[in-house]
Amino acid sequence: MGDMQGKQRELKHRSPLVWVLGAVIVAAVVWGGSAVVTRGKVSPTSCLTSLAPGSTVSQADSLPSATEGQEPYVVWSASTEEQGSVSTLYTARIPNPVQSSGLARVLLAPSSVSVGIVVDESTTIQEVRILDPRILVGAPGTLASFLEGFKGMSFFQVLTAADGFAPAGGGALTAPVSALVKDLATSAYLRDMGKEGFDRFMAQVNSPGLRLDFPFPYFAATTWQGDAFNLGQLNGKKVLVAFTQPTCGSCFEATMTLLNTLVVRKFDVTPVVFIFGDPQLEPVQRFAKDAPAGTILISDPNLDLARSVHQTLAPYAVILDEQHIIRYSGSSDEGSMVYQYLEQLAGAQ
Repeated sequence: MGDMQGKQRELKHRSPLVWVLGAVIVAAVVWGGSAVVTRGKVSPTSCLTSLAPGSTVSQADSLPSATEGQEPYVVWSASTEEQGSVSTLYTARIPNPVQSSGLARVLLAPSSVSVGIVVDESTTIQEVRILDPRILVGAPGTLASFLEGFKGMSFFQVLTAADGFAPAGGGALTAPVSALVKDLATSAYLRDMGKEGFDRFMAQVNSPGLRLDFPFPYFAATTWQGDAFNLGQLNGKKVLVAFTQPTCGSCFEATMTLLNTLVVRKFDVTPVVFIFGDPQLEPVQRFAKDAPAGTILISDPNLDLARSVHQTLAPYAVILDEQHIIRYSGSSDEGSMVYQYLEQLAGAQ
């Protein structure tokens, strides 16, 4: 009872300015559209120490952008006595792409948005967040899940991601934030490799087909069951990516045999299957029904997703290690080397 009375007194004595400001914000949102609270304007120190408690934060040398005319990234580093540098925050401003109107545009729509990207010492993304403004009118309610979609990607994976890859849910922020993340990865590689070395590297990345010892292209898709999926959800796990066309009898049998072998031999690997062909066709539906439990099925009727990861053959298999580096890429026929490589990498349990 005492706590309730205390809260009532606190509300009564709160500055009228707070109430006025709140009313203005509500009116602006009603007039101009939805608003997303972006967890508040934060300092570089609080951003980094939230991920590395007890660390010391200091400003580091700026990083020139790979994009002509773009301001350099402002860089902050978090370090500890025991480990040295543990996290790095890169910040940059992008033009505000979110549409708003009326009072919302006047009061709550800044001309630019500050974005922070935190990576660990292996240049794996720990967090992407909006640093300011605190309230972003017109941003989608799924903004947080969009930003979360970059978490766990290394700069290597950013540069080798499937064509057009971007997490879902960013609305108007999808293109500029995704472009910023890619520009940051490019800028870091240019700094470390130089222009000539980076150009050679990208020539390899963009060559046809999949390359051993390169990461499998990062991709996002919707599973057969209708769930959102991206490769980052399997971080730290060995993965078998299979490609099949169930309307081809030998493809159906080769892939199903491979999947059943994973179960029988108890291989420590997670299967992901790209299914080519019209999902309404009986062989395709039968394949989806017969696939062992735990198999992640992705319908790719027109091979659009397969083309984005540079692999359209069937039956085909790609084996990835825990870092999703390609260790085998080839046929998945029963007489192929895929079983030997599975034995070596995944090991019977």
